[in-house]
Amino acid sequence: MRALLISGHLVDRPGRTPPRFPQHRVPPVAAAIGRAMEEWDIGPRTLVICGGARGADLIGAELALRRRAAVRLCLALPPEEFARQSVDLPGTDWHTRFEEVRRRAEVRQLPEGAAKGDEVFARANAWMVEQARELDAQPRAIVVWNGERGDGPGGTDDLVARLGYSLDDPRLRVIHPATGPAGA
Repeated sequence: MRALLISGHLVDRPGRTPPRFPQHRVPPVAAAIGRAMEEWDIGPRTLVICGGARGADLIGAELALRRRAAVRLCLALPPEEFARQSVDLPGTDWHTRFEEVRRRAEVRQLPEGAAKGDEVFARANAWMVEQARELDAQPRAIVVWNGERGDGPGGTDDLVARLGYSLDDPRLRVIHPATGPAGA
């Protein structure tokens, strides 16, 4: 079985300045993730590993399930707390989408006490990379990322660093949330 990691910026809360991944960019980002999955033939022999947050994680999980790939949600926190911090966005359907993916995916939770505060998200990144490498020595990754440091520990930049791939590595697909695939 092959492994595919999916991660990326959260869809912005209203008023985020500067915008990083505005809600109106979800359809083109989803299309770019879908094209990468098509190119890499993601399907029944693939395990997609992601954190389950609104944005890249849930988009990728939904697309993977449509392609009949297995999906593993690796939650950094208990589901209700995780949803409050990383999923819920008033006036959107992200929570409903999270619950649907959670119902259809294998769900694992980082053991409580594995990290404190925001460090839990960095620990979750390391945990997801470890799981992907246990399954596939050369896992592929799709990241929705503007190429900058995140707002705190455990952002997309942290996951890319943990993978150790250069940005032009063919195993890594970077999709800029404002403009599309890197170089597009």
